[in-house]
Amino acid sequence: MTDAVKPRRPYRSRLRADQAALTRGRIIASARELFLSRGYGGTTIAAVAAAADVAAETVYATFGGKSGLIEAVITAAIQDQDDTAEDAQWAAQIRALASPDERLQAWVAHTCRHLKVTSPVHAMIRGAADSEPFAAELRIRLLAERLALHATRCRQFLAGHLRTGLTVEQAAQRYNALLSPDLHHLLTTDMGWPAAQHQQWVTALLQADLLAEQQPAQ
Repeated sequence: MTDAVKPRRPYRSRLRADQAALTRGRIIASARELFLSRGYGGTTIAAVAAAADVAAETVYATFGGKSGLIEAVITAAIQDQDDTAEDAQWAAQIRALASPDERLQAWVAHTCRHLKVTSPVHAMIRGAADSEPFAAELRIRLLAERLALHATRCRQFLAGHLRTGLTVEQAAQRYNALLSPDLHHLLTTDMGWPAAQHQQWVTALLQADLLAEQQPAQ
């Protein structure tokens, strides 16, 4: 009679899974730094592997190549910003403000804080879009998602206070254009505007363009 095959010890499987997750995270972090500093075209798998202290074969086995690697970097960055509970909390705080001017100012301030974190990720997407179909498709999808979100926020924060003839959808498009990752990167990175200057400029433009004139209190 042969001995029964002993089952694999669970803790060994967990250890290997934990080690694989740590390695994956280290590769993604290294790739993000290189994509941001060198651009998509200037980043190689060999450089990512060296920065993460792994073999190039490990990067290929884990991500399948450079397109899979940047997709993982972008996905991780987007997921880091996706906090539904926090999103609901700040939206409720803005809705509680008394005037549409105050709500618009607070909304812009929140968006600018978000853009400071996400704008570099969008720069990576733009850099990859010329050669990677998934990146071009992702840009289109993210634009549609931003437009839908801005339309929702516009209804929540500014309903009944838009200029005559301006629809919520039109207001959302204008908000999206002035607070796009592309324009944020142009002004704050390429042109060196301080964050406060960018926020003040966008706020003033949107107040003039979106809001109806408020009647003075009698």
